[in-house]
Amino acid sequence: MFDEKNVVYRYKYLPYSEGSLKALTESTIKFTCPLEFNDPFDCKPYYNTDKIHNVPSQRPDLFRAAGNRRGLSPAKRIQEKGKFTARLKKRITDGSFAASTISNIGVVSLSKNALNIPMWSHYADFHRGIVLEFRIPIKGNGSDLSRSLERLLPFPVIYHQQRPHIEIGTDKHDDLLNKIALTKSTDWLYEEEERVIDHERGPGIYHYSRDEILSSVVAGMNMKENNYANLQTIIEKISTGNELKPKLYKAQEKNDEYKLTVHGHPRLDE
Repeated sequence: MFDEKNVVYRYKYLPYSEGSLKALTESTIKFTCPLEFNDPFDCKPYYNTDKIHNVPSQRPDLFRAAGNRRGLSPAKRIQEKGKFTARLKKRITDGSFAASTISNIGVVSLSKNALNIPMWSHYADFHRGIVLEFRIPIKGNGSDLSRSLERLLPFPVIYHQQRPHIEIGTDKHDDLLNKIALTKSTDWLYEEEERVIDHERGPGIYHYSRDEILSSVVAGMNMKENNYANLQTIIEKISTGNELKPKLYKAQEKNDEYKLTVHGHPRLDE
């Protein structure tokens, strides 16, 4: 087990559903395509096309691949350079370029805050769902790095008032991950979001290291009694032989404030 100083605690809000419970019973979690996000601006930076005519020289790989898809010879590709940039500009303008860019990215959204009232309402079925607490290692050796997706190692989201700009046709490709997948409007600051990014497998439902990182489960304060009883059974089963021994807690309202608390929880009892 990783030392406490080498881990961070992050939280996943989920409704109480068959798919969500599989995160507990089957150690699987959904990596969502950004096209499914509720924010229409998410993962869609502004693409500046003022220098788009430079793309064939700056990104010959893209230019060559586009020509190959159309069955063009090298000479014919050069002749149709203008048509290539015109088609690319049209795809940027109509949004299809942005959609294709993010369609093969899978994202698990986590939060630094397990007690956010709007998030319980929006993502955990009006406080009838659950929050999973993950104890995620942030330090290790090379073998640990290769398991970063299994352990749901997240990147922090950057919040800005302005959309990030990507200059099409320049050789500046620094910080593309931040600009495309990790930047959101300041309107979403309250979520305190961090993201696990999978650009190799893409969207899908994948195994994660439940027995290594699942620290606790918090039930919503409005969860139905029979659902809570079922959760208790599940947690008891998966805790057997598990070094972390995740526990089940229940969120409660504070009497004198618009706040939640989780009595007895080592980090959420406020």
